[in-house]
Amino acid sequence: MIRVLVLNSKGGAGKTTVATNLASLLALRGSVLLADLDPQRSSSTWAGRRSEHLPKLSVITDADRDFRDYPPTDFVVFDAPAGLKKGRLEDMLGEVEALLVPIGPSSFDMDASRVFLEQLKEIKRFRKGKVRMGVIANRVNARTKGGQHLQTFLADLQLPVVATLRDSELYVRAAQLGAGVADLRAAETRADLPQWAQILRFVMEGKYGTGA
Repeated sequence: MIRVLVLNSKGGAGKTTVATNLASLLALRGSVLLADLDPQRSSSTWAGRRSEHLPKLSVITDADRDFRDYPPTDFVVFDAPAGLKKGRLEDMLGEVEALLVPIGPSSFDMDASRVFLEQLKEIKRFRKGKVRMGVIANRVNARTKGGQHLQTFLADLQLPVVATLRDSELYVRAAQLGAGVADLRAAETRADLPQWAQILRFVMEGKYGTGA
């Protein structure tokens, strides 16, 4: 079993986008449980729109669930809520091998993420390297100042960047269909799938980038 927590302390960073797309990608490789721990239940709503013709995945919806008690499966993806208290964060990190942190290009996202990353350093399991962390630069348009500032922010903090997801309507459409980019036509996703291949490589092997 490989367990992945998708988390950022700030709402709107793209946690559900990452969690649902990752779950749909992993469903091509084995059984998947998508644990929706966010009171907004966005992942569960997404799964409710999912076609029966797409690779199947299971969903648990319970913001207060003791998620140590979940059915056996090949992969578990946790879509965590924003604003976790330290105790709950420690509990979650105690049950996963990998942490994915999406960060958007706004100054608000970067400011909040900086505080969150400092908070992570106080968690013993994370500090001792028992949870590997990968950052996902999300909703990036490299031609805008926001996208450029995000890349500088990540480089300055020497954060382990797994992938850069572009700002694309493709993710909006996939969400409306209860699908992930891996479920859509290859012609549409040619620009996006290499980044998801890097995320998959990090989840499966703990390796960063295409040549790590």
